[in-house]
Amino acid sequence: MKIHTIGKGYPKISYIVNNWPKTKDILKKFIISNHQKPDLFFLTIYCLKELRIYKVKRYSSLLKKITNICSRNVYFNTYHDHHHIKSVLIVSCILAKQVNLKYKDRVLLAIIALTHDMNHQGRRVLITEPYYQENKSYNDLKRILFKKILSNKELHRIKRIFQSTFFPIKPKNVVDDLEKIILDADILSSLMFGPDIGMKLARRLKQEIRYNDETETLFKNFLKLLGDKSLYLDFSKKSC
Repeated sequence: MKIHTIGKGYPKISYIVNNWPKTKDILKKFIISNHQKPDLFFLTIYCLKELRIYKVKRYSSLLKKITNICSRNVYFNTYHDHHHIKSVLIVSCILAKQVNLKYKDRVLLAIIALTHDMNHQGRRVLITEPYYQENKSYNDLKRILFKKILSNKELHRIKRIFQSTFFPIKPKNVVDDLEKIILDADILSSLMFGPDIGMKLARRLKQEIRYNDETETLFKNFLKLLGDKSLYLDFSKKSC
């Protein structure tokens, strides 16, 4: 199967990156579109090839299993769904082109971007327990990866990155480039296209968590929490 772009009518990611920020609106159209269920397996293979991982057959079976799980939306989430995963995956790939990641880290990037919110429970998340969802997603992934392609050291690294995405708490001592990319992508997928798109996504989150106040209040609270966090890559800071 030949894969040339992120989707019909869209250019290659390399074109988007090389012509940034002129191509920002093209990316916005793809990211915010939710009228069609994304093919996460297709997008993952495409991103890996964009990141110069050409021998993807050894990962195909694993990626099919992961993307099948991530494509489900058993809790009927309106924000933490396959469209959010699609966004983080594509933005992570774009950011990774700004960093000289090792070969294995480029594979890990795709896996983490796909699964950082795996089986997200939406409004059922125990918000009083820090890292509840992050640990749950990690444990779900660990059951798939256990003794397959990753060492215990790599699994601990993934767990740390998952926990770092817990939004209310700013992670400490972020020096891992892979972690920086995932954290930036998780934020940029909601904010890099301006306040209007941010509000649109906030409405999806409001519906998901059954938030009782106005969407504007939810979005302002999100921005307030963001003020205590950081974007790590220069490209991210210039794009937000």
